[in-house]
Amino acid sequence: MKQFLPTNKSDLQKRGIDQLDIIMITGDAYIDHPSFGPVLIARYLEDKGFSVGIIPQPKSDEDFNKLGRPKLFFGISSGNLDSMVSHYTADKKIRRTDMYSPNNEAGRRPDRATIVYTNKVKALFLGAKVVLGGVEASLRRFAHYDYWDDKVRRSIIFDAKADFLVYGMAERGILEIAKSLEGKTESALYHNTAIITKDISHLKNYLILPSYEDVSSDKNKYAEAFKLYYTEGRKKHPRAIIQPCQGRYLVVFPPENLSQEKFEALFTLPFVRAPHPMYKGKKIPAWDFVKYSTVSHRGCFGGCSFCAISQHQGKYILSRSVESIKQEIKNEIIPQDDFTGQILDAGGPTSNMFGMSCKSEEGCTRASCIYPTQCKNLDASLKPSIKLLREIRGLPGIKKISIGSGIRYDLALLDDEYIEEIVKHHVAGQLSVAPEHICEEVLLMMGKPKKEKFLEFEEKFMALSKRHGKKYFLVPYFISSHPGSTLQHALELTLFLKKNHIKIEQVQNFTPTPMTVSTCMYYTGIDPFTGKKVHVPKGEERSFQRALLQPQLEKNYRQVVKALKQLRRGDLIKPLTKTPF
Repeated sequence: MKQFLPTNKSDLQKRGIDQLDIIMITGDAYIDHPSFGPVLIARYLEDKGFSVGIIPQPKSDEDFNKLGRPKLFFGISSGNLDSMVSHYTADKKIRRTDMYSPNNEAGRRPDRATIVYTNKVKALFLGAKVVLGGVEASLRRFAHYDYWDDKVRRSIIFDAKADFLVYGMAERGILEIAKSLEGKTESALYHNTAIITKDISHLKNYLILPSYEDVSSDKNKYAEAFKLYYTEGRKKHPRAIIQPCQGRYLVVFPPENLSQEKFEALFTLPFVRAPHPMYKGKKIPAWDFVKYSTVSHRGCFGGCSFCAISQHQGKYILSRSVESIKQEIKNEIIPQDDFTGQILDAGGPTSNMFGMSCKSEEGCTRASCIYPTQCKNLDASLKPSIKLLREIRGLPGIKKISIGSGIRYDLALLDDEYIEEIVKHHVAGQLSVAPEHICEEVLLMMGKPKKEKFLEFEEKFMALSKRHGKKYFLVPYFISSHPGSTLQHALELTLFLKKNHIKIEQVQNFTPTPMTVSTCMYYTGIDPFTGKKVHVPKGEERSFQRALLQPQLEKNYRQVVKALKQLRRGDLIKPLTKTPF
C-alpha cells in the first residue's frame, strides 16, 4: 500500500526510522504528486535508497522540529512559485489567495520563504547542511534585479547562507550531493548546482561574469552579465559560470538532463496522488489542476522575453514516450474513484512542443528556435502531438482530453491537420492563446510573432469550428506595460481589440520576475542583446496602459480619460468608455 512521506515523529516510529537522511521543507501544502517539485525530488531520493520526510508550510519552531535533525541535509524550497510572486500582484499589492495552500488561503508562507526557512533551520540545527531548490532558488541563482526591493540582490545562496543550491531539473545534481554527503563519492562538481567558494584555481573551462559589485552599481554591466549567462545557457553543453561576489565566488555548474528512460521512471514512483490527510478535506486549488493531468515533456524553446521557463527547465525538449504517458493514465489516473473520463491536460510548458527536437549535436545560442524564423535544425513536426492525443483518447474510460497547458499558435500553423485535430476533439469550449500584443515594435521586444500569425490562426480555428459544428472561441492573453511598449502602443492594442470585438476579462500588467530578458530591460532600460535603449513604462504610465485594455470598466474611467488626453485623443473618450465591445 502506498504511504505518504513522513511528516512527524509518529510517522517515523511507525516506519522504524530513528533519524531521516533528508528532510524537505516546502512553502506549498503537501500534495503527494509528481507535479510538485519538492515532493518529486523527495520521492526520487527515496527511490535511490535515502529516507526522506517532508515539512510543509512550517511557521513555528515546533513545526521545524517535527522530524528532528536529518543525517545529511535539509532540502528547502519556497514551493512551486517564487514566494514574492505568490504574495504580490504586479502593482505590489498583497494577493488575497494562494492556490497552493489549504482553502486557497494566502499568507501561509513568508516573503522570501527560501531565506526565512534556511535561517530558521540554521538557528535550530547548528551545523546542519542546507540545499536550496525550487523556482525561487533556481531563478535567483545569479545576482538579480528584485522588483519588490527595487534593487539588485546577491545570489540567493549568499543571502540564505546555504551550503548548496540546485537549479532547474535537478534530480541528478541533488542525488550527487546526497551521495557525497553520505561519503560514497568525493566529487565536488555537481550538475545543476551552485556553490560558494574562495578558490577557483582548480576549475577549468568556465565563463566568468562581471561581479556582483559591478552589476549592482552599473546597469551596463548588469546587461552584459545577463547576456553572457543567458547566451551560455542556450547551449546544449554550457560551461560552468562564475560570478565574483564580495571576496568570494559563486560557481554554477552546468545542467545535465535525465535520459528519457530515467525521466519516465519518475512517474512510476509510489506517489499517493492526493493531498495529505492532515488537511481534512480542505480544498487546495492547485490539486484540481493536476489531479487528472499528466506531464508529457520538459523544456521550452519559445524564447519569450518575459518568461523564465527556459532558464529553469532548459531550452531543449525532453519528451516521454507515448507508451509511458498512456501507462500513467491507465494505472494512476483512470483508477481514481471520482475520475469521470476527462483528462485535463497532457503537456508541458507548451503542449504542442511534445516530441520536437534539435537535430544539432551542439545546439546553438539562439534565444528562440522559432522566432524570428524557424531554425533549420529544429524538428518541428506536430505528428508526435497528434499521435499522443489520438492514443490517449483511444484508451478505454477516456471521454475527452483537453489541452490545459496551451499551445503555440505559430507552431500549430505548421500543420493544418493538428489544428483540425484539436478543434474536433480537444477544445473544452474555448482555447487560450497568447499573442500578448499586436504592435510590431513591442512584439520584437517580447520575442513574439507578428499579429498576422494570430489572425491567421484565428481565421483557421473559427472556420474549422464552424465546419465541425462547434461553438468555440479563442481567449487571447495580452500583456500591458511591457518594456518597449509606449502609451501609443497601448492605445493601438485597445483599438485593435475594439475593432475585432475582443473583450478581455483579465489583464496581465507586466511583472518583472528574476532571470527574464524583459526584467533585464525593465531594470536597465537596455536591450541586453543589441545594447539599444528601450522605453520602460513605469509609475502612472503602467496604470494607464493596463486601464486602456479594459476601458469599459467603471473603475478604469479616470485613468483612461487621463491617458487619452495625454495622447491628445479626447475624441476617443466616449467611444471607448461608453460603447460596449
